Amino acid sequence: MSFEKHDSPLYFRSAREAIRLEQSGEYDRAAKVWAKANRESRNPVNQQWSDNRSDFCIMQNIRSKRKEAEV
Repeated sequence: MSFEKHDSPLYFRSAREAIRLEQSGEYDRAAKVWAKANRESRNPVNQQWSDNRSDFCIMQNIRSKRKEAEV
């Protein structure tokens, strides 16, 4: 089976969903979807990217909660 950019279509579907969630500010859900994309990926570069994005979303979620607590 030949995959676009040497990766699973499942990875690309999850990555697009994670991007949409990030753009709407739903970092908690985006982190989970990036982790799912990481599991679905077969390309080491995409695995690293999705892992980094998941970590970023986790940190953004923590930052938002801190800001809410300050107000």
